[in-house]
Amino acid sequence: MTAAPAVVAPPPRPCPLCDATAARALHVRAERRIVRCPCGLVFVDPLPSVEEAERRETAAIRGEIQEETRAMFAAYGRGYRADDPVVRAFVRHLATLAPLAPGRRLLDVGVGTGLFLHLAREAGWEASGVDLSPEAAARATAEFGAPVTVGEFTSAPLAGPYDAITMGDVLEHSRDPRAFLARARQLLVPGGVLYVAVPNHRSLAFMTVDLLGRIPGGGGFADRLYVPYHYQYFNQPTLARALGESGFAVERLERENPHLARYRMHPVVRVGLAAILAASRAVRLEARLVVFARRR
Repeated sequence: MTAAPAVVAPPPRPCPLCDATAARALHVRAERRIVRCPCGLVFVDPLPSVEEAERRETAAIRGEIQEETRAMFAAYGRGYRADDPVVRAFVRHLATLAPLAPGRRLLDVGVGTGLFLHLAREAGWEASGVDLSPEAAARATAEFGAPVTVGEFTSAPLAGPYDAITMGDVLEHSRDPRAFLARARQLLVPGGVLYVAVPNHRSLAFMTVDLLGRIPGGGGFADRLYVPYHYQYFNQPTLARALGESGFAVERLERENPHLARYRMHPVVRVGLAAILAASRAVRLEARLVVFARRR
């Protein structure tokens, strides 16, 4: 009896940062692989279509993928608390951005609840937004009266130029990060500033889940960080490379950890994650990178 031929996984798609095809699998699921390129970028293979990406974004906004997203929209709508750590971080980042930007015209890419746009306008920015999801745009406008264009950032009709463009937890959602950054440069005035915040793959949190993900039964931990609507995972060198090759010079880099209060999880898991995040501060391997980069 002839044995069935072994199923061989196709080679990964080219790296979105360096175009190499030598990435190796970190985590394998039925519908996708998480792979790491020798250049350091971690990315999803295969890439979803534009239509599927939009569907996932809308599902995420509704809390259909992770419950904490629904909690985020509840917490950071018009009833937000000024003393909330996330709100304080937004205010702090806007204060850092203000003296770096040559003017006060700002575009927020991926508006979320619209709160960042609202805080920017409260701080004196002439701020507008763009979002792939019609539902996100409608919610931001309903909650805060924020003007939001619906469409893919790389092709949406946007009335630039802008003095600052902000991408908080957005670049990892992009299907083509180099095209994203090229469009940002195109829309910025000379000397304009780009604010980018992304998960830090070279963090203690990701290192821990990558280790647990290799243990039988540990895949669920990895799936909490490698969510279906994130397609690239940067670390400091790969983010700096992407920015530099797109015509930006990094002016300031910060590292921070997420605020755990809005995440729903088992108490034991919460205690363990809090310990990991506390340790990450001690060794400078926090879970999030925040970069301010100037258009060259």
